[in-house]
Amino acid sequence: MKRWLAPALLAVAAAAVLPLSAGEGDRIVLYPAYGDGDTCIVEGRVIATREYAEVGDDDGRLRNLRRNLGWLINDERKGVAVEVELGGHRLQTRSDREGYFRVDARLALLPGWHEVRARSAAGEGAGTLLVVSRENALGLISDVDDTILVSEVTRKARLLANSLLANAAQREAVAGMAVLYAQTLATNADPSSAPLFYLSASPRQLHEPISDFVARNGFPAGVLITKRVTNDRSSEPLFDQFAYKIRHIEDILARLPWVRFILVGDDGERDPEVYEWLQRHYPERIAAVWIRRVSPGADDMPLHDAQQDLAALLGGVDMEPAP
Repeated sequence: MKRWLAPALLAVAAAAVLPLSAGEGDRIVLYPAYGDGDTCIVEGRVIATREYAEVGDDDGRLRNLRRNLGWLINDERKGVAVEVELGGHRLQTRSDREGYFRVDARLALLPGWHEVRARSAAGEGAGTLLVVSRENALGLISDVDDTILVSEVTRKARLLANSLLANAAQREAVAGMAVLYAQTLATNADPSSAPLFYLSASPRQLHEPISDFVARNGFPAGVLITKRVTNDRSSEPLFDQFAYKIRHIEDILARLPWVRFILVGDDGERDPEVYEWLQRHYPERIAAVWIRRVSPGADDMPLHDAQQDLAALLGGVDMEPAP
């Protein structure tokens, strides 16, 4: 990619977003959460309110650019008292200097999806929490970019265009993946509470448009994990995807010890290496590894031992969802 392209696009993007002034109220974003029926962690962020244009199939690039940069550029609210309501319980917390808050709770909750609500003196928000049934023994942990969402990570100019100049209604899903995930998780005793995690390296500011994409394209409901990127030491590693993914997958394995997981990713970045490390260190917990080949010349490069090419799996998938 030409050196001037990224700075030029970011300059135009910043100019496009600047007129979007912050409102007086609070906007509370709750990130998807999960628990084991006894404990759970709920995280969110308090930011200034801002109007976002509705997503449409015929939106132009400038409209998309303005909206997408609006997700990335926001004003955090620090030190805000927040009340989180879950399962009839009300829990108190406060946002940190970056606007984030976290609640660790010991609550007895039934398996399935639960609504979470959070309120401040100047705003409120809603989210979901998945309690995984102990009868469900098989889960999926899936990468997002170039695994279920066509992003073209290996072509940086195309990646930037896909990320900034298109919206959730216009982005392309990898054919067959939604059906494959649904069929795989249907083998569980309670598929409605199956442990499905979408592990994205995108910043948390983009979790809402990614969630929109997942829902629009018929993927099973799951817990979307995105990266906390801040200006202080609490930030997760911006470029070290290996450390970031290992940390979150190990956390999932620790919190759901009765579940074996299929790890799904692509070879555009470091998913094969990450998953190979996990296969070696947690052989009894990793049921399979599926890799989508997207790198130039990937077909000539062998996969790690015990890793499967997704193309072969998708060849046997009925692309139409079951009625």
